[in-house]
This record gives sequence, C-alpha cells and structure tokens, in this order.
Amino acid sequence: MYYFQVYSNLPELTEEMMEKIPAHRKKIDRLLSMGRLVSYGVSAERDALWMTFYATDELAVMDIIADLPLSEFLNPEITPLMFQLTPDLVTTPSWN
Repeated sequence: MYYFQVYSNLPELTEEMMEKIPAHRKKIDRLLSMGRLVSYGVSAERDALWMTFYATDELAVMDIIADLPLSEFLNPEITPLMFQLTPDLVTTPSWN
C-alpha cells in the first residue's frame, strides 16, 4: 500500500454541486473511517481540494475518486508520495 496526494481545483459552487455535498461528505467520512482516505481539505476560497489516499496503486485511487458524488466536478492530479506523516503515526515517549 502507498500514499497518494490528490489535488483538484474546484469550479464555482452551483446548486447541482450543493445538492450532492451531503452524499459526498458521507462518502468522505466513510473513507476516512476505513483508513483509505488519510486527509481531506478544501481551501478557504472553496476553489481547491486536497486529499491523501492510502491505496495499492494509482488506479485504485482513480476508482475511489470516480465513486465520489462530486467526481464529475473534479480534475484530479494524483501524485505518489514517498511517505505521509500524521500525528497518530508519530510515537511520543511516555514519561510515566
């Protein structure tokens, strides 16, 4: 399994997009709970999106993205990562 960073610019928010956001959020929450999606962020201007996936290969990432309710509005750029550090992966010594 490998980490992949996905970037996509976002179009201006439309009514059609807004209707799909609840289903999209539900799917994102599920992917996060499964560990397939490691991080998810949207710029304050709502014009860019970043996602970090943990998957077997780039094709698996593309399949996950294609299944997202907002996929038709994304133009993902997928970059394989050497590693991904998160606070839960960094061990801290116990001083007790």
